[in-house]
Amino acid sequence: MRRIAFWVWLAVWAPLPGLAQEQIGAALDTCWSCHGASGVPKDPTVPIIWGQRADYLEAQLRAYRAGDRENQIMNSMAESLRRADIPAVAAFIAGKDWPATSGDGSGAAPNAAPNAVATCRGCHGAELMGGVSPVGPAPRLAGQTAAYLKAQMVAFAHGERLNQETMSALMKALDGETQTALASYLAGLGAPPAK
Repeated sequence: MRRIAFWVWLAVWAPLPGLAQEQIGAALDTCWSCHGASGVPKDPTVPIIWGQRADYLEAQLRAYRAGDRENQIMNSMAESLRRADIPAVAAFIAGKDWPATSGDGSGAAPNAAPNAVATCRGCHGAELMGGVSPVGPAPRLAGQTAAYLKAQMVAFAHGERLNQETMSALMKALDGETQTALASYLAGLGAPPAK
């Protein structure tokens, strides 16, 4: 099914020489089959991208396109983008409103902050909404899905995700229980971002 969705997406995307907002929106319709038509993915291991920082989205699309970040579907999608169109695509997605739900799906208030969250704030900002960091654009973590956050922590810790050395070192230092507590806490911070 995902392979068919990719080819439909490619057929819509390929003929677009210069992208207007309407064209970008139409071309990205296939993306919402995984990332959610309302910005909330059906699969909690898929990240929320609506309202994510444009600089971070752009960096990740470039990493997928270059093969520096591994995911078969995303690598294919990003490779089909023209380099010149990546900033417009990232800006379009970032311009959507972050879904009004906590990332763990419960709608519950976040758990008490684990001690490790202080380290996260160094790059991801005091409110964990992302920002420019010493190692490049840092994504919003507040309200992201717990399952996705935990999976990325594990991937960094085990050397399966190699596109951010600082994150790899930090996650190797955390045990699985701390990673789970941190992911749950971050997911519970579901307030919409200030734009």
